[in-house]
Amino acid sequence: MSLETMFGSTDARKFLKILTPCLTTAGHAEFNTHFLDLIEHVIRADQCMIFSYKRDRPRCYLSFSKRQKQSAVNTAQRYLRDYASDPLLAEVAQVRRDGQMRILTLGELRDQMPAPFYESFFASTGIADKITVLCCDGDEVLGLSFYRFNENGPFGISEDSLRRDFWALVSKIALMHYAAGQPGQLQSPLNSLSTREKEICEGILKGLTTDAIAWELDLAPSTINTYRKRAYEKLGVNSKSALFGLCNPG
Repeated sequence: MSLETMFGSTDARKFLKILTPCLTTAGHAEFNTHFLDLIEHVIRADQCMIFSYKRDRPRCYLSFSKRQKQSAVNTAQRYLRDYASDPLLAEVAQVRRDGQMRILTLGELRDQMPAPFYESFFASTGIADKITVLCCDGDEVLGLSFYRFNENGPFGISEDSLRRDFWALVSKIALMHYAAGQPGQLQSPLNSLSTREKEICEGILKGLTTDAIAWELDLAPSTINTYRKRAYEKLGVNSKSALFGLCNPG
């Protein structure tokens, strides 16, 4: 079968155009941008989070939300505080034991969630659906979670074999990029931000004041505040201490 036959359709060509940059930038700082492009245009998710469960406490590798709304702002920081109530942890332990990828929907996990956990992360934030893919490579276990807000409705479910093949591909790409041994900066959630937003968050993490960052970047303090607000909304945090918790998990 020729490539023209395999990839001749418009949809397949679009998919390849989005997928190829993900593969070619794995292991480079530009990866998050292209991965999020895949998430938005193929998976059509409103929010994406990737956590590493390699250690006892989860570590955030990617956190990004398209919703500029306070109810969704502090998702990441709350999860790092309340993750012990997440029924997903039992599935993480199973993946660590058998090495098999798992695809889990909100519906499959809902009954196992304590009421406060469901209220905090789903009901009060307007999240209608979630798909989490758990995958591993050696002692690294990644949880790739994708969310839909109420206004966009739940995810569609594809035929199972196609669905598993697609998520196996997405998981492999993520594992390639976030694999153990990669430089720490490649695992920073700040890579989901624009260049200016990232510079400002890095200044905050260095302990610089707003005025000091403004002087260093030759921008007005009000501009620094605007970029900082945008960055916090995308990352799912709402304070400097939350930013430190997200980027410096200890």
